[in-house]
Amino acid sequence: MLSRDVVFVVNALWAAGAEAIAVDGQRLSSRTAIRFAGDAILVNFRPLVPPYRIQAIGDPDTLPAAFAEGAGAAYVNLGDNFGVVTKVDTSDDLVLPAATSLTVTTSRPLKEGS
Repeated sequence: MLSRDVVFVVNALWAAGAEAIAVDGQRLSSRTAIRFAGDAILVNFRPLVPPYRIQAIGDPDTLPAAFAEGAGAAYVNLGDNFGVVTKVDTSDDLVLPAATSLTVTTSRPLKEGS
């Protein structure tokens, strides 16, 4: 699995209606970087260790079906062609870690014309 595979699955979950997503305990935000560095996949600049666990919060009645019927369909059946095991579970008590935040310590307005 490559970083683009993780990005694809994450984007398919967002498109299916996910409200929050974490990859191996790294909460995703609009500023999250998912990239390939050598042999490692990095999320929020932290290396992932296989097997990769992607968790999403959303409507348990619609999210799994919307994922499987949408762009995520390509990954739901990977086991048949490539031996990649995928598993989709629902839970009533899933808790994701908080997203990291950017703290601004100083700021000033830009000068006009800059």
